[in-house]
Parts: sequence; structure tokens; C-alpha cells
Amino acid sequence: MRTARIQRGLTQRELGARCGVTQTELSNVEQGKRLPSLPLFFRLAQVLELPLERFLSGELRPKIDRQTVLVHLYRLGIADLLVPRSCVLSAFPPTEETLDWALSGNAPDPRIVEAIPVVLAWNPVNARLLEGYGLAHDPRAASRLAWLADVALTLRTTGGIAGEFTAPLALEELIRRVPPSPTPDDLGRPALRETLPPVSRRWNIRYAATLETFQERAAHLLTLRTARPPEGGVVGREVS
Repeated sequence: MRTARIQRGLTQRELGARCGVTQTELSNVEQGKRLPSLPLFFRLAQVLELPLERFLSGELRPKIDRQTVLVHLYRLGIADLLVPRSCVLSAFPPTEETLDWALSGNAPDPRIVEAIPVVLAWNPVNARLLEGYGLAHDPRAASRLAWLADVALTLRTTGGIAGEFTAPLALEELIRRVPPSPTPDDLGRPALRETLPPVSRRWNIRYAATLETFQERAAHLLTLRTARPPEGGVVGREVS
């Protein structure tokens, strides 16, 4: 807070006057002798023209890490994920960034991978953001998301994903924008090409899952969705 105040060219007295507190009160907050009240916290953010995240973590945007991703994915519909430790967030990162982060790396969690089609079906997404965040985190994530978008749309034609599709046009745009993986991608779970569904072959994906695998995962999550506990409750088991 002190750094932000100095960068704005304000004295403690000036900042205190704008926030409706005395210089002494503001000095005690800057020195860590007292915590600001919630109303003062908001006034400081407004006067200093900074997001609340800056005061909580020192960053200008919500952090994204494994715990953040798990909490956000739970809220997006993967209701059998359990965060290993208590996690209090100031804000969620964009949904598109969460999905790309979850699909990055050599071996993303299979329960998450197989749930992404239903997450894409149930939640509004932006195709360009999915592509952009994917390229930023891991070039493979963008083509993986396009493949899973194609899986979602394929299941839609057969009734394999229940519930209303929120943004089918965005999924179609993602499929048009992102090319297939340039090299075979098994996401850490290789399968024989002969056992793969056509939608996986189109994207050069060698991940060991059939359309029935994704359909069963979607049905399970729909069951949990209809029996979801009150806001803040978590069901299921921990992701290892």
C-alpha cells in the first residue's frame, strides 16, 4: 500500500483525507499494526486505482495455480474434485485460462481431461481466448481444447451430453481456428490408433479414451450436478 501511495504522489495525510481516515490510522495500516476495515479496503483500492488482488497477493490479476484451477473447475461443473487444502480466492481467473492451464503439461489428470467436453458444453467460452491462453501456457493445450470441443459437439449430435449447450458457435469457431496437433499427442495415456474414435484421429490425438468414456463422464457429472450440495460444499475425492 505504501508503494502504491508513493507511486501516486500522495502523502499519508492526503490519502487518508481521500479515504476518510486520519493520517495516524493510515500509518498504522501501512506499518501492519492494524488491518483495514472492509469499507476502507475498498476505498483504498478506488483511490489508488488498483484491483483488490494487488493488496492481497501483490499481483495485478488473480493468480493461477493448481489449487485455483481445481476450485474453478469444481464451479464449472467438475463436481467430484476436492482441493487438497483450504483455498480462499480473491477472484477466479478467466474460464479460458483455467481450462488451458488444466490441459497443459505432459500428463494432465485424466478425470479432468474427460470432463472438459461437458465443461465446454455447460459454460460460456470465447474461442479466441481459448486459443490465446493455450498458446501462452502450452502450445499443445490449444489443440487439445479444440479436440475436446469437437468431442463435445460430436456427443451433442448423439445426445451424449445432457443439458443445454451454452456456446456451440464458440466451440465451432475454436475448431476452425486451431489446427490439429502437428505430432501425435497421447496426453500421457497412449492408445493404439485402431481403438481411437474418428474425432481423436482428426486431431492426431492418441489419448486412450472412446466416445463412451466421455459420455459416461458427462452422465456422472450431470448426476452430481443435480444433487449438488449447498454453495461452498464439495463432493468426491481428491485429485492426486
